[in-house]
Amino acid sequence: MQKKLFAVAVAAVAVAALAPGAAQAAAPAGTYVALGDSYAAGVGAPPYTDPTCLRGSGGYPVLLAAEKPRNELRYDACSGATTADLLSTQLGNVDRRTRVVTVTIGGNDLGFNGIGTCMQGTDADCAVVVDEAKKFTAQTLPGRLDAVFRAIRQRAPFAEVVVTGYARFFETTPECAEVPPASLAKRHGLNDAVDGLNAQIQRRAERNNVRFADVQKRFAGHGLCGSAPWMSGPAALAPFHPTAEGYRDAYLPAVRKALCK
Repeated sequence: MQKKLFAVAVAAVAVAALAPGAAQAAAPAGTYVALGDSYAAGVGAPPYTDPTCLRGSGGYPVLLAAEKPRNELRYDACSGATTADLLSTQLGNVDRRTRVVTVTIGGNDLGFNGIGTCMQGTDADCAVVVDEAKKFTAQTLPGRLDAVFRAIRQRAPFAEVVVTGYARFFETTPECAEVPPASLAKRHGLNDAVDGLNAQIQRRAERNNVRFADVQKRFAGHGLCGSAPWMSGPAALAPFHPTAEGYRDAYLPAVRKALCK
């Protein structure tokens, strides 16, 4: 797993490799399967139902499942998961009886822990990290995303499949007392990297008949350095992850809208 960009966040709560669990039971008819990384697992919105994967009770899959009582939730997303982890350990409950699949994936392939380099180094150091992330997003990530979407489609041909984007970490206010090392240049660079990641996810989704849930519009104004952040800061237990409000008020409605298309 390349680890060149983004969060101390994921380093703190999500870099642990996805541990293979016990064999998954066969999914009953009418399942909703939630796949992906820490953002899909609801890290940042405790209490957690799993000590390894840190599946948060306030994550968007739990909230969505409450609105779809006919589909039993299989919460297989796990903190730290990459596209390779998803393909090797998370597809056991995805089959022809699956009716809904949601997924957030790609950030750990990119290397979210690189945000520490950005925060601790100079603006120029951060620019190097961002440039490397953009190169990876353009050249390597597309094939990995295609493999994930194809595998889901092959296993669950009758399911509605939605992939989410990622929220920007920062607002571009002139100053940021909340995260002092986050200069305006660093914040612009990291936000650009997230935008590029989201654009690539959306392109690959459209090519694979997967719906894309854009969380950026609803998250606008709620990044770190703003007046009402829905993103946990570096001192939080789950730094640089959405808060319960972020999952409830941005991720959930974005996924709901995508499912209604």
